[in-house]
Formats: sequence, structure tokens, C-alpha cells
Amino acid sequence: MSIDMIQIGHLVCSVQGRDSGRFYLVVGIEGESRVLVADGEGRKVENPKRKNIKHLKIYGTVAGLVADKARNGRKITNADVRKELKSLVESL
Repeated sequence: MSIDMIQIGHLVCSVQGRDSGRFYLVVGIEGESRVLVADGEGRKVENPKRKNIKHLKIYGTVAGLVADKARNGRKITNADVRKELKSLVESL
């Protein structure tokens, strides 16, 4: 999947690195090949992890609340990320 197809709120899973197997939500896009991801607990929205998209498995699901807040310019909170992440992972 290319960077053009990824949007804020996408559910992703790390496949490389010491965080392999962890689920995150995309909270930002940085450049042509990197995204900013957070899970609301270990990686907070204030300090997101930079990940190369080659090191992520990208799922087709998008967290609606997070995507809407990003589109409207409102602040995404860690509680929003945790809540959406939990419901999306349970639905897999």
C-alpha cells in the first residue's frame, strides 16, 4: 500500500522492530514513506512513533472518531485512540 492510500485513523500493525505485533492507529503522515502512529498507552499522541510504511501491515479499517477529529482540526486524545483501537482490534 502506498502512502497516498493511508489516512489518519487507519489501523496498522507493526511487523518489524521490537514493537512487532503491536496495533496502532495512524495519527499523522510524515513525508513519502513514514507515518506517525500511537496506541494511547505506550505511545501517546503527544509523542507518536515514526514508522516506515514498509514495516507496517495496514488494515482497511479506519477509526471514524479519530479521522473525523483530524479532518475537523480538533485535538485527538489518548482516550479516543485507546477506545477506537480496542474496538477495531476486537472486530478483527
